[in-house]
Amino acid sequence: MHPSKKEIKKQLTQALIVLVLSIGGALLFPNFLKENKSLELPNINDIVLWTLVIFAVLSTSLYINKPKEKSDKVPDGYHELYNENDQVTKKGMFASGRQINGTKRVYKKDGTLSHIENCINGVYTKDVS
Repeated sequence: MHPSKKEIKKQLTQALIVLVLSIGGALLFPNFLKENKSLELPNINDIVLWTLVIFAVLSTSLYINKPKEKSDKVPDGYHELYNENDQVTKKGMFASGRQINGTKRVYKKDGTLSHIENCINGVYTKDVS
């Protein structure tokens, strides 16, 4: 399944936060490695190098600690599936994660019902009514 706009926005926001933290760390971290305590602005090559290193470490750490997502596979049996607007999208019998009998409601971008498709033996046919 494709990520929703909300999920994409969340991922981009997280990446931007990690990037800002990486740049800040790249400006400060080299000063902690020096023995003298005077703060100096590192050269551009050091900033780029440290930004990449810190970004990679933070991104990897966030990815490893990311909670596992629920499976999109629908269990066998009768189910009603809903979209993000709490509208019924599929209703009927499922087997091996796929709908085998029932109906599928297709909505327009504005949220109004476009049409209903019938599912018989796993094949969808558009409802003419």
